Amino acid sequence: MNDKDATSTPSVSNQNKLDPIAVLREELAAAALCHGVERVEDLTEELVRRYVQRLGGLTVYVRNVRMLESERVAQEIRARFDGCNARELATQYGLSVRWVRKILLG
Repeated sequence: MNDKDATSTPSVSNQNKLDPIAVLREELAAAALCHGVERVEDLTEELVRRYVQRLGGLTVYVRNVRMLESERVAQEIRARFDGCNARELATQYGLSVRWVRKILLG
């Protein structure tokens, strides 16, 4: 890939679909700039090449923010559960006791 490809690839295609590699490229370039990397394109392209080499051909699912937050809350509930406080945790997290128990079983 040449430098022009690295900077001119939009993250959204003509069909309004996200291009995951273009998004990755944009985020890597932004991170490199924030950290003062001098040759942003070289670093970005090397990281994209390594990513494609490792994951190329796979279908990759990226969870949305809501799912990440749900997983974080579930971890907190599991960590704070003392065997008797399911009702308190349900109240604190705005969940039903039944849902807290489901989290604890999962």
